[in-house]
Amino acid sequence: MKALAVGLLAGLCHENAEGFAVQRSVPFTPQRAQSKGATCMVYSSMTSPAYGSFVQLEQSAERDVGAFQEWAFSCGVEMGNGFYLAQTEIDGKEDWYSATSEGGAEGEQVLYIPGGMILSAANIAAEFDGYADAAVGIVEYEEGMQHLIPQFYLFLKVLMEYEQGVDSPYFAWLNSLPRQWNTAVSMDTFCMSCLPPYIRGLCQTERDQCATFKEALQPFEYLSPDTKANDSLLAFAYNVVFTRSFPTDDGSGDTRIAPMADMLNHGYPDNASLMYDPQSMDAYVILKDNVEPGEPLTISYGQPTNPSRFLATYGFLNEAPATYCKILFTNPSQELIDVGYSPELMLFYTDGTVAQPVWDVLLYSRLEKRAELSHVAQAFYQAHMTGDEDTKNAIHAQYQRDTCNALLRHLNHIIIEIEDLKVKMYSIKDASNHPRLPLLTRHHDMVIETFKNVREYVTNMNN
Repeated sequence: MKALAVGLLAGLCHENAEGFAVQRSVPFTPQRAQSKGATCMVYSSMTSPAYGSFVQLEQSAERDVGAFQEWAFSCGVEMGNGFYLAQTEIDGKEDWYSATSEGGAEGEQVLYIPGGMILSAANIAAEFDGYADAAVGIVEYEEGMQHLIPQFYLFLKVLMEYEQGVDSPYFAWLNSLPRQWNTAVSMDTFCMSCLPPYIRGLCQTERDQCATFKEALQPFEYLSPDTKANDSLLAFAYNVVFTRSFPTDDGSGDTRIAPMADMLNHGYPDNASLMYDPQSMDAYVILKDNVEPGEPLTISYGQPTNPSRFLATYGFLNEAPATYCKILFTNPSQELIDVGYSPELMLFYTDGTVAQPVWDVLLYSRLEKRAELSHVAQAFYQAHMTGDEDTKNAIHAQYQRDTCNALLRHLNHIIIEIEDLKVKMYSIKDASNHPRLPLLTRHHDMVIETFKNVREYVTNMNN
């Protein structure tokens, strides 16, 4: 394995890159890494022998959040309004959240993170200077994965820092991260078999992406063969990246992980925003709303009305006011897409009401299949495209019973399908060997409850 300088707070660099040397100090004292003006403690094995040489990946391994906070302070992280981290338990596993002891008003800054300690996909890519081109090419070549290249750079970074063990400036952060995950890449085969088609497809996509990332490591010469073959480590790195990195909204197109800010959980509605200085890359957490003392600080992870996606990617169940209706078309026509077919718009609300795109898409999909109704389909399409709501509503009224019956068939199919999967889950004798089953059960119960509410609503409409 060739040598490549790693463990630098601003990202990876190649050997002899000016200004990126790691400054080593004498044993028994905290080492410090100097990089782009940032100074952070590096815990050596002699400084913190309790750590062991590497981050322990066993599910029973303790998350050392205390040492992480010390490291963050030494890096220059500043906390306002009594910002603190607190421990809780979610879905049977240890979790941490952030809050303030003093509360705060909208617009107040409660957290500052210097840019030098932030993991930036763009910086990592630039500092590799071609070393990862062959690996990145595999990801880029895979259909539908081009947009994940920033995450792949972060994936490489996490693995390289892991290999440095206690010599990595990021050791304290890595050692504070979860070892237990409920995400798709951590599910076992039985759990995958207990998923209905929509969420199973989402989970399989995540698992395929992780497999492609693993494949892409093979031509990369700066990771050991043991690392490339360590499925537990690769799943850990993948989960870290996909649960803690977010695209920036500063126009840079970058994807970043901001240690300490990554301890903010998802909220809907959220009460805080993560913002970056476009020049220094310093990060700030700013309150979007007034918060009470002890109230968890939350940011939005996106797509709040898709709890299945949250479970697949983040490993938790998002309590949302709506869920995808799970009406899927394999090869939708462009006209169907124009009418509104987009999964994030096709919503069932928990109170039983149905988003308008569901009605529009369901009706048009039925009209366009029948040659004798092509003129009606065309009239509906034109009315939709021109905003002629009167014509749209008239066509909806004419075919309401047919549309409602089609929707009821879909609802009954999904409800029966998920109830059958629950029977399968309850029948397993060694449920303790499948710790994610309780979470999947809650997901299924939530979908069934929402779909039953919608069924009642549509049945009343149809009477």
